Amino acid sequence: MTAAEASLREQVRAAIAATGTSQAAIARQLEITQKHLSHMLTGRATLTLTWAERILDAINMWVEVAIYAQEQQ
Repeated sequence: MTAAEASLREQVRAAIAATGTSQAAIARQLEITQKHLSHMLTGRATLTLTWAERILDAINMWVEVAIYAQEQQ
C-alpha cells in the first residue's frame, strides 16, 4: 500500500469518526455489507477514490485531492 492510499484510508476513517456515524449505517446507505466497508477502511479490500467519494458523500463530506512537488534532496 502506498503512502497516499494509507493517508486516504486514515482520513476517511477519521471523517467517519468525526461524524459519529456507524459503519453499519453507511454500509446500508451504500447498499454494501458492513464487512466490505470495514475491509475497504482497513486495507483488506481496495478503497478507490470513487468509493472514498461515495463513503464521504454518505456523511455529507467530500474528497479534495492535492498534488505537491517533491522536495529536492
